[in-house]
Amino acid sequence: MDAAADDLLRLAFDHAPAIEANEAIARVRTQQGDEFTNATSYELVLPAEGVRPFLLDNTLPRLVNYLESRGAKLPRCGGVFLSIFAGDTLHFLHARDVVELLSQWSGLSMAELKERYGPQ
Repeated sequence: MDAAADDLLRLAFDHAPAIEANEAIARVRTQQGDEFTNATSYELVLPAEGVRPFLLDNTLPRLVNYLESRGAKLPRCGGVFLSIFAGDTLHFLHARDVVELLSQWSGLSMAELKERYGPQ
């Protein structure tokens, strides 16, 4: 993994072996949800190299659009977590933490992210 992957994965609040993904994602959906609704998992596979450009060029636009479209408005991104596959490990990160990191890396504010990548 590269330094950008390390910076990202440092934000993880939980981990599981990738081979146990279905069970682990179901568990985290329940844990991160509220009494009425399970949380939503946004799944992502990190490349072995070029993680930062991958996240900024490919993931950030899609993630912001997804969050804004489903009502998980920036910056809180409530009810959504990322399930990130990196090697043989599945890492769970709060969407708000990932968006905050990618906002810093991109130099774009939350308002600019919404304007640029949110639904039109």
